[in-house]
This record gives sequence, C-alpha cells and structure tokens, in this order.
Amino acid sequence: MPIYPSKRNWLGSYRSAFNDFKPRLANIRLRIDDLAHQVNINKENPSYRCEPLREILGNHKMTLTKSLNYFEALSRNATEEVKITEEYRECLKFIDGIQLYIERVGLLSRVVNQMIES
Repeated sequence: MPIYPSKRNWLGSYRSAFNDFKPRLANIRLRIDDLAHQVNINKENPSYRCEPLREILGNHKMTLTKSLNYFEALSRNATEEVKITEEYRECLKFIDGIQLYIERVGLLSRVVNQMIES
C-alpha cells in the first residue's frame, strides 16, 4: 500500500491499496470471527487463557485502523470526476466494512478484558 494516496492517480492508488488490503481484511475477519467463537464457548471456563488474545486483538485493530486512515484519506482526495465512479462508491463501502470490524474488535476486547479481570 502506498504511503500517501495520490490525487493525480486516484484510481491507481485505490486499486493498488484495495488489492493489497482486501485479502488481509478477509483474513482478519475470519480470525476475529474465530476468536469471538472461542471466547463465547469459553466464557465460563476459568482455565481458558485470555491474555494472549489482548495482543492479537490489538494487532488486528492496529492494522484495521491504519488501513481505515489510508482509505479515508483516499476518499477525501477524490476529485469530483472520481466521486461519480464505481471505484469511489466501492471505497466508501470498504471504509464502512473496516469501521464495522474495528467496532467488533473493540467489543471483543472488552469481553476479553472482563474475562481476564474476573
């Protein structure tokens, strides 16, 4: 993923970043879903170790936040002619999806912290 989104080559910047991050997002999504399932089935299990999950969730949140910041900057740099393209609408949907998983990681982190504290 390029460091800064380009205004002149918006579509190229978007396609490059999207192709780079889409598989990672899918992988993170699967991992978060799996972690949520593990936490759910082990809520009442006092021997289940939740401490490692803190770091894993923190890493996922950091990756998601970094990508969210990039795609939001990319959407802000879009010109009026870019804003009517399918790629721009796809970018906005992608931003919504990333935000959704950041929220999900936050909720799961709270549950994990409660499990650790109890």
